[in-house]
Amino acid sequence: MKYTKQAKTRAAERGITEDMILEAILQPSQTYYDLSTGATIAFKKLNGKHLLVAYSREDKEIRIVTTFITSNAEEIIDRKPKSKT
Repeated sequence: MKYTKQAKTRAAERGITEDMILEAILQPSQTYYDLSTGATIAFKKLNGKHLLVAYSREDKEIRIVTTFITSNAEEIIDRKPKSKT
């Protein structure tokens, strides 16, 4: 996996590990394609909240755009124009 500078910074600030990110991508609770950014958004349930991972596929690699933990997953999903994947 490759990380943008923002993704590395945000993950470190928020205590989100590479294993947590990988699990969210491989075994998400929900996944959406964000039409406005072209990123796939994976949500993984985590201790009553959701881990959000925004990523894209580049050739054979996964590029992590950003990640954070939220209790407002549905609100985030509803705000974005999207297509269910």
